[in-house]
Amino acid sequence: MLQRAVFIVYLLLCSAQLFGQEQVIEGFLVDKNTKKALNHIHVLLKSSDHKLLTFKETKADGAFSLATVKDVDGAYLEINHLGYHKKIIPWTEVGLKKTIELEQKVVLLEDVEVKSRPQIRQIGDTLAYNVASFAKEEDRSIGEVLKRMPGIEVGDNGSIKYQGKAISKFYIDGDDLLDDRYAIGTKTIPHKMVKDIEVLTNHEHMKVLKNRRYTDEVAINLVIKEDAKLKLTGQAKLGAGLPKQYDGELNTILFNKKYKVLNVLQGNNIGNDLTGDFTGFNQATVLSRMGYSAVNNLLALGTVGGPPVAKSNYFMNNSVALNANNLLNIKNGFQLKSNIQLLQDKNNTNFKGETSYFSEDGDYIFDENQYTQTTEWLAALRLSLNKNIEKRYINNAFSFEYEKEDREANIGSNGEAILGSLHHQIKGFSNQLEWVPALKNGDIVQVNWYLNYATKPQTLSFSPGLFPDVFSGGVPYEQTWQHVEVPTVFTQASVGYRLPKGKLKQYYNLGAMVEDQKLRSNIAIHKAGNIADVALDSTQNKLHWNRSSVSANAEYEWSNRRLATRLVLPVSWQYTFYADPYFNLDKNQHDILFNPTFSARLRVSQEDELSFSYQRSHSFGNIENVYQGLLIRNYRTFSSNNGVITENKNNEFGLNYKVGRTIKLLFMNVGLNYKQSISNTILSNVVNDQSTQTQLIEQENIVNSYQASVGFDKYIFALSSTMKLAASWSLSDYNQFFNNEILPFQNIGYTLRPNLELKIWKQLNLSYTGQLSWMSSKQKGKVRRLDRNTFQASHQLGLPMTLFSGFHVRFSARNVYAHQPGFNDFNYLFFDTFIRYRHKKSKTDFELNLTNLANVKKFETYSVSANMQMHNSYELRGRMAVLKAVFNFK
Repeated sequence: MLQRAVFIVYLLLCSAQLFGQEQVIEGFLVDKNTKKALNHIHVLLKSSDHKLLTFKETKADGAFSLATVKDVDGAYLEINHLGYHKKIIPWTEVGLKKTIELEQKVVLLEDVEVKSRPQIRQIGDTLAYNVASFAKEEDRSIGEVLKRMPGIEVGDNGSIKYQGKAISKFYIDGDDLLDDRYAIGTKTIPHKMVKDIEVLTNHEHMKVLKNRRYTDEVAINLVIKEDAKLKLTGQAKLGAGLPKQYDGELNTILFNKKYKVLNVLQGNNIGNDLTGDFTGFNQATVLSRMGYSAVNNLLALGTVGGPPVAKSNYFMNNSVALNANNLLNIKNGFQLKSNIQLLQDKNNTNFKGETSYFSEDGDYIFDENQYTQTTEWLAALRLSLNKNIEKRYINNAFSFEYEKEDREANIGSNGEAILGSLHHQIKGFSNQLEWVPALKNGDIVQVNWYLNYATKPQTLSFSPGLFPDVFSGGVPYEQTWQHVEVPTVFTQASVGYRLPKGKLKQYYNLGAMVEDQKLRSNIAIHKAGNIADVALDSTQNKLHWNRSSVSANAEYEWSNRRLATRLVLPVSWQYTFYADPYFNLDKNQHDILFNPTFSARLRVSQEDELSFSYQRSHSFGNIENVYQGLLIRNYRTFSSNNGVITENKNNEFGLNYKVGRTIKLLFMNVGLNYKQSISNTILSNVVNDQSTQTQLIEQENIVNSYQASVGFDKYIFALSSTMKLAASWSLSDYNQFFNNEILPFQNIGYTLRPNLELKIWKQLNLSYTGQLSWMSSKQKGKVRRLDRNTFQASHQLGLPMTLFSGFHVRFSARNVYAHQPGFNDFNYLFFDTFIRYRHKKSKTDFELNLTNLANVKKFETYSVSANMQMHNSYELRGRMAVLKAVFNFK
């Protein structure tokens, strides 16, 4: 009986196998945003009671095929993969060969819960640093915390780099409040307002172009805490000290979804240079991409730059500035923004210098001492209206800038006393319109129009009159005037069409550019009570310059999961015309320019990346290369040209490797660069016992430059410390044309920059920052070799400690050392002390800042360039003490 029952069951099971119908489903998995196929992802088929029936892994093209003979009533597909949102599809809704789209999601590589370990998270191409994990008791601004984060570098001027690359945007909760002048933000925004610092790699500012074009830009985003968005906050700082010092500031901050406000009113005479807050870190780069660069300052009072110490040590100032930044998010996604900056500054400098020129025939030595007083007024206004959404981007930005500067100087040179003055005014405005809509078929149109007008009249005068042998037949006279003005109009317009679909993305662009300039200059002399122009045609310029071009550009981008490439093929026809009736100069030329670029980025692993770039640049000089009339550049130098346009051909290669280990807080980058520049002109320097003269002459000039750099950042958990190390090497081969002789030179430089933040005990920290530089300059192929070697080092050591809650002390010392064979070594030691007491009940901080306690009032340094050497001496501020109260309000 039992055998018969078993046999019947066996027959029933066999019949089920024989007559059960096999169910088959096929489909494809793709990324919802990029439409790229997703391989190696498991697709599960589960029953109505959530048991696994079968599964398959997708192939390289994203395809999968599932087959089962089991009951599929109520069954469903489940796709659950790291990096994408979980997807569940009922069996009845799958259909045959269905394309399933997976949506990317935020992935936290690791949340570090151990108290001694700072939190850092990887979210796609975004790296998020938890601010509280890196902040210390003594920190106030977000800039102080940024300096401590591995992978991030903050320069003395406030500029920010990530793994050696400068950031392109500085966002506050996703909004670009400060434009390109973000230094005021890093100095003013309290770190306690910020939850996370997000580093956005491969960043695209325009949402309509996100994931639709190649980009290697890096941006920073400050994620503001929710409770910090509720109401207006700010600080009032009042400080006074000895000798006759003051330092004051009032700031207001509001960062919510609708309004963003960062307004700062400040004034001081303690050496804090407020013009740094007006600096646009990427503006020059943007303009150069458009083929335009503003004319530099053509006139100067002296020949000496600043010393390699903190500017607060030598800047004798009296400054007041307003920096007002306001942003309003209005209806329909539009954003209105204003940035207003005003500055009034009076400062003075006092220095001595000795400049030596070395040649085969002998040496020429000039000494200089100068006391200069400067008064400066500066105003900048920027207004913008933009809309940045996934379907379109539109932005119109208008800016106006005004600057007036007056300088008066007492100069002593080679035993002669000279009074000098320099006055200039800048008036200019610009407007940029960008419109980037996405069409219904997914293609994108890009329209761009830029207009700029600027003028900068400059007047330079010296008493007694300069170069009497040149300007007055050898007869001494009372005063020399040099006036120059270069009004400029520049405009560029372009329209492009982008095909962002498929593996090969394409972009085609047509553009036109016009640049119109006039260089007007004349030299006048005051002689025997009369003022008259110098009776020499060679001292005047009435040059008209016009350059126009039309261009066509094709861009191609190809990428897969690991490799992304971009090839740009721009071709332009350029017409240049310039004329000056004083020199019977009337020239024009037509040029066809082809400047291709290629870049590639290979994702070696999840966080490692290898990138390569090549750029060929064929360009021609500007109006500064072709004026023929003499210009008095300073009390010792005058210049002219022979009317030939400079033609430059550059080839540049770059290779960079970045390593990231987010969990271990380890970042490293290695970079190699080579550039060859071939020019048809060279700058000629003619030096005698009385003066120097520069002239751009026609002569082939080849410069080869090599660079290598390494950056290493690591957070050491056992010591609760951050260690940063950057090293670089550079070599350049070039020619110097000196006193009608070609002098070939080779410069080699090495730089090492260590940085360490160490927690010694719970309430005591140690910080160290150093920079060591070796420079070798060698003349090649001459009997008398003009070889020089210099070594410079600076070491800064800080001991911040918190003695008890609310009471913080920081002792710091800085050593500056310079060595050059044949000269005395320079060795300086600076001591500073900072004390802060925080009274929590009144929300007030009391600060005492003691600087330059060793009372160093004189600083000397060397500077070497080719066959020129400078030995300079500067007056420093000396010992200072400032007591300050900081009132925090909400």
